[in-house]
Amino acid sequence: MIQVSRIFNSPFLGVYLRTWEEYTLVPRNTDRDIKSLVSTYLKTEPLEMTIGSSKLLGSLSVMNSNGMIFSNIISEDELGVIPRDVNVAVLRDNLNAVGNNILANDRAALIHEEFTDESVKTIGDVLGVEIFKGKFKEVRTVGSSGLITSSGLVIPPNMTDEEIEELGKIFGVKGRVGTANFGSLYVGASVVSNSKGALIGEDSTTIEISNIEEALNL
Repeated sequence: MIQVSRIFNSPFLGVYLRTWEEYTLVPRNTDRDIKSLVSTYLKTEPLEMTIGSSKLLGSLSVMNSNGMIFSNIISEDELGVIPRDVNVAVLRDNLNAVGNNILANDRAALIHEEFTDESVKTIGDVLGVEIFKGKFKEVRTVGSSGLITSSGLVIPPNMTDEEIEELGKIFGVKGRVGTANFGSLYVGASVVSNSKGALIGEDSTTIEISNIEEALNL
């Protein structure tokens, strides 16, 4: 199931929301309709919170079925929103926009090349995946430009067929190039998706929406 939408009058839903199969992080004081869309289309439980008093939850967190990783600006009170049975880590790294710099599903994580060795170990341990450092040509923020679920992968259109195939092998899903929000390379910042559905930035064209739907097998 897919639905186009906006949040805080922005089509860049992935900047504000972070989801996987069970939970979706939703900014406090967001529109009630967003929480309804999360429940209906992503079929997850909304967890209302901030990170360092910021609403940019998608940029400041990453998750998969094994755990959640947060930017080092998060407070203990903010972490209290997360259910106690969830494996959680706070990444102590200068690259604190972890959601922009980590692209992960339950099999692998592609991360910014400048993460420290300590951060690489933390990411691998908490998410329970194999770690690969890399970028999409000149785009180093792989988390905000790529979109990954357990059933599909969308990456910027500047990648070769060989690179797409190799990424597909790493993540265990078929990859496809695409854009969102009328040509934006930052698909991860524009779309929030899991294996059950997707919320897509309202500025996306019909062709972009169809491509994302097919790529994620929705």
